[in-house]
Amino acid sequence: MTFITRLRKTAFPVIFALFLTACDPMLSIQGSFWPAWIICILAGLMASMVLMWQLVRHRLAPYLGPPLLIAPSLWALCTFVIWLLFYST
Repeated sequence: MTFITRLRKTAFPVIFALFLTACDPMLSIQGSFWPAWIICILAGLMASMVLMWQLVRHRLAPYLGPPLLIAPSLWALCTFVIWLLFYST
């Protein structure tokens, strides 16, 4: 393996990762800037809590599986959907 090939496989992804870290959308909330992924995580948490509450209220939660697997998966699903809805450009 030549030096250029090794450099291309290792150094370029690291360099691109360092330069692309500042490409996150920022939101201004009362004068302080927050990364959009934090807002999406918090909104996903609230949405998953509401959905889980509705599943328990309609007595569907016991049919889904273990709650320790379902609740974080629902949280991740809500977070990713919110991110795609608001920030996929």
